[in-house]
Amino acid sequence: MNNEGIISSDIDNKQSQSKYKVIKTVSSERFNKLNLVQLEPLTGRRHQLRIHLSEFGHPILGDKDYGIDHLILKGKGLYLHAYALKFKHPYTNETIYIKSKFPQRFSKIFGNI
Repeated sequence: MNNEGIISSDIDNKQSQSKYKVIKTVSSERFNKLNLVQLEPLTGRRHQLRIHLSEFGHPILGDKDYGIDHLILKGKGLYLHAYALKFKHPYTNETIYIKSKFPQRFSKIFGNI
């Protein structure tokens, strides 16, 4: 996986694009390598990020729908987290920026970021 780029494809016969940037890579016995990736959907298709990373050959850890069957984590959930959101409020036109804590289960894999 390159350090950053844009993934483009058709989803439901509509053009879609997602921007990605690899934040950190760690070794894994089971998966060889795990990447912590910052994703930004440039369009808004259903399951866009999950589909793009799967088509790209790097499915999201724990993705039972778009992942690789023998590499699914049973009962661990999907390792996809909306860490930050930024948008214009529809009535006030104010820029809203919301940021959350880094999930503990991500920290167990990637350490402190």
